[in-house]
Amino acid sequence: MPSAPIVAFVVWFAYLLLAVWLLLGRRRPHARPDQRQRLEHLLLGLLLALHAPLVFYPLLGPVPHFGAREALTQLTWLATLIYWSAAFLIRLEGLQTILVPVAAASLGLCLLLPPGHPTPHLARPLTQMHFAIAMLSYGFLAVAAGLAVLMRLADRALHDPAHGLWRQLPPLLALERLLFTTLTLGFVLLTATLLTGIWFGEQLFGAVPGLGHKAIFSLAAWLIFAVLLWGRHRHGWRGKLAVNWTLAGFTVMLLAYVGSRFVVETLLRR
Repeated sequence: MPSAPIVAFVVWFAYLLLAVWLLLGRRRPHARPDQRQRLEHLLLGLLLALHAPLVFYPLLGPVPHFGAREALTQLTWLATLIYWSAAFLIRLEGLQTILVPVAAASLGLCLLLPPGHPTPHLARPLTQMHFAIAMLSYGFLAVAAGLAVLMRLADRALHDPAHGLWRQLPPLLALERLLFTTLTLGFVLLTATLLTGIWFGEQLFGAVPGLGHKAIFSLAAWLIFAVLLWGRHRHGWRGKLAVNWTLAGFTVMLLAYVGSRFVVETLLRR
């Protein structure tokens, strides 16, 4: 994309404008809140369409390019898309007031990162399938991490009602149900990511991939989420315990890819 830096800046600025509009809108009551919700949803959908070329173009060229910038851009887009799609089925008022500013901050960070390096193996169909499953799992687990943060904020709002913004969040129990639904989907996809990584590695390279730092962090994240879901099923884990385990698992998962890419490409300049 010849004008990729310009497009990236325009997308970031559009997210920033929508974030400011959402935050200002929450400070004053509206005569037709449902109508405003529909308008917000429409604007976010248009923004996702504007954002999509930045997600797919680096992977569609003759030689795909991928790195920390592309990983963070795709993760932001997927997490926002999952929320936007879920809002058709579940009432999620108030969540976009948190989500869009976080997305704007994430894309602002992307502007500071160097572009990714050539990744020829991403042109292979088997690798593309594995990559798609992996990014979907990251997207669902990113949404779960965001819901965990919102649960913490909602819990604080119960004890400190002065913060009007947090009072507009869905009920804490609704957030918790949505958290574990999203976690379960993300965990199933993460399991598929690890299994397809092993199988495709054998198909493409004739050997099982070694236990590098990426594999170790991915397995550690899988284990954290597995223990959390087992604890929920067996012992009814919830509240702060569920929030802390979710955030710990997502942090480890980020270190598995985005973190390692950031260190190698940005800090070490490789």
